[in-house]
Amino acid sequence: MVTIEKVDHYFINNHTMVISPHYDPIYQSKIIEVNRTILSRQTPIQIIDSSCIARGGATLDGRKKAIEFVTKKKVMIPIPVEPSKGIILIPTMKVRHPDCTWIAYCHVKDSVPIAGKKDECNVLLSNNQTYNVDIPPSRMHNQVMLAAHVFGYFLKDRFIS
Repeated sequence: MVTIEKVDHYFINNHTMVISPHYDPIYQSKIIEVNRTILSRQTPIQIIDSSCIARGGATLDGRKKAIEFVTKKKVMIPIPVEPSKGIILIPTMKVRHPDCTWIAYCHVKDSVPIAGKKDECNVLLSNNQTYNVDIPPSRMHNQVMLAAHVFGYFLKDRFIS
């Protein structure tokens, strides 16, 4: 049986794979890391906002505005929490939707259709776990490609002299 750790506050790190709403009056987020599961009192948005501030000195809203400018998109945009370390989160719904699940770009290996369910897919994560999301496989693929664009945007200067 997997032990679930409970915390008041959580900061996103390179082991964070999924942050999802947890429908509990006290522990409002479920975080799946590579080797553990954590419940946090913070909402997913609170976790992302505080991690953006702590890791890069900008709020979630500031990061969102920057990515809107870069991608020319306004809906379901990836959020670069700490892009220099590849920590970019992919939303499965509108960013402020309370049911939005967040998938870490660097941990996505593939998205696999589920037979008979056109609006869901399984995301294959870096530790070979799968995580079911309520998003069509084609949209999940597009979200991963958009996150790759954001990742490349922030890292291109490392490779161009």
